[in-house]
Amino acid sequence: MRSRRCAVASVLLCATPVCWLRAQDTRTDASRQPPTSAKGQLPITGCSGQPISEIVVLANAPYTDRLPRAFDFLRGAARSLHTTTRQNVIRNYLLLHVGEPCNQIRRAESERILRAQSFLVDARIRVYDDERGGVRLEVETRDEFSASVATAITGRSPFVRAMKIGESNLFGTARQLVLQWRDGLAYRDGWGAQYTDYQFLGGRNELRLLGVQRERGEELRMDLVHPFYTDLQRYALNGSVGNLHEYFEFRRPGFDRNAVQISRQGAVVGGLARIGSTGRLKLVGFSFTQAHENYDATPVRITKSGFQTDSGPPLDAHFYQRRSVRANALFGMRMLQFVPVQGFDALSGTQDVRVGFQMSSAFGHSLLIGDSRDHDRFMGGSAYGGVGNAKLFVGAQLSGEGRNDRGAKAWENQIYAGRIAAYFRPAVRQLSTLSLEWSAGRNMHSPFQLSFADRDGGLRGHVLSTTPGGTRAIVRAEQRLVIPSRFDVADIGVALFAEAGRLWSEPTVLYSQNSPTSGAVGISLLAAVPPKSRRMWRVDFAMPVGTDPNKHFEIRLSNADRTRTFWREPNDVIFARERTTPPSLFNWP
Repeated sequence: MRSRRCAVASVLLCATPVCWLRAQDTRTDASRQPPTSAKGQLPITGCSGQPISEIVVLANAPYTDRLPRAFDFLRGAARSLHTTTRQNVIRNYLLLHVGEPCNQIRRAESERILRAQSFLVDARIRVYDDERGGVRLEVETRDEFSASVATAITGRSPFVRAMKIGESNLFGTARQLVLQWRDGLAYRDGWGAQYTDYQFLGGRNELRLLGVQRERGEELRMDLVHPFYTDLQRYALNGSVGNLHEYFEFRRPGFDRNAVQISRQGAVVGGLARIGSTGRLKLVGFSFTQAHENYDATPVRITKSGFQTDSGPPLDAHFYQRRSVRANALFGMRMLQFVPVQGFDALSGTQDVRVGFQMSSAFGHSLLIGDSRDHDRFMGGSAYGGVGNAKLFVGAQLSGEGRNDRGAKAWENQIYAGRIAAYFRPAVRQLSTLSLEWSAGRNMHSPFQLSFADRDGGLRGHVLSTTPGGTRAIVRAEQRLVIPSRFDVADIGVALFAEAGRLWSEPTVLYSQNSPTSGAVGISLLAAVPPKSRRMWRVDFAMPVGTDPNKHFEIRLSNADRTRTFWREPNDVIFARERTTPPSLFNWP
């Protein structure tokens, strides 16, 4: 009887992930009994060419286990508001199929692609012997919370100023829908909708639709992308069309901001093909781009009571009106491996960091077709490098672009950006990070400014800063600690941070100045819901330091998933870039 109980206990224990990890250890241990599969009968084997007889998908809700009684209502609410991802959605991301040989590279890549999806917390693919000469795969995933609601409430009428409602995994079908509204006060109300289908037409294609009426502008955009998910695929495709009308505001120290109206229309169609083997390959492709850009030469002031005539210093700039059609040659290289790590850009969740080297480039030449009148060349590119492991990792990303006007024989609209960052994880619950971020614009003939007020690229406590620059450099440091908890409701943590930066002037960037060094120090409260989620909630309490007269103590609430890419460029840099190189072709994930 005792031996029978021990056997049952062994079966239950070895159905857990801990036992699966032990099964990967190839060291000889005569005292260890061979682990058993989920069926409790057969040894776990590796993925080494055996035929796949069955693929079982185990898709789980955000909370899979019962919570403590005081918090179990969260589990019930999550299950009532959330629809678990459908099995066919999970299967569409797999690079392995029944009847094919089991390949370890394809298994690892399938697992990584699943983990990179924004609507999943984690994914694991385990391999079991089927006792018939083949293997059985178990694909287990756990969902993120998919529903979200955000609102802006003030103490004065109208009390509700904005509302956003979103669902990132609509009915478990890998579709996202976001609706938003904002009170325009002296301007018209803002309305908008965003829709994304991550498996358009049932394949690994992404369809993105955006329609927004802003208080002082509007934007329509459509993108259809077959991203370069993995080195195992042969090609990637991209097509997009968009129309933007917006006001660009200039910061002027000592004066109210003024603004000019921008109108942009553009389209891109292109593709890439793979040359070379997995882990060391080249990407070559071609794209056509069309762009119209117009600027209103009469500046206005955007005030709480509506548009006003600009009464400050004159707008001493002439922005070029553009009508261009370009043919672009695309070239890239990838020599990458992916290393799973925990607790880097997520609080404690798993992400795959890129180790190795990757570069992309685009070379464009104008075509005099239709109403195109520009005679220019375009050159742009980016490079990424990473080295390290799950304990220590250092990465760097640099990008730049410029347009050569063949009539003026000069390079203009040169935009550069980069980030270098180091992650050090000495213990499971600790993380130290140090990074340098840099952005710059040279010989600009389009509206462009950098500042400390940008939410992603600036400094905390400086959102009201009026000092503009043409170059920005910021150093950031953070020490993070994950706080252990006996309640499996959420991961929580605390962080100490410090950051400092400077701005430098550039003659072609309006009103730009050299600034003294400014910075901020503070403490952050961190959370990930559900546990191991890659989306991190932050409440930053920032005390600014420096001589900026507009600095102030700030409490900033944010939530974001920053695990999919090494760095997302600041909004003021993204806005100024041309759309010649579709970034999703090269940089996913």
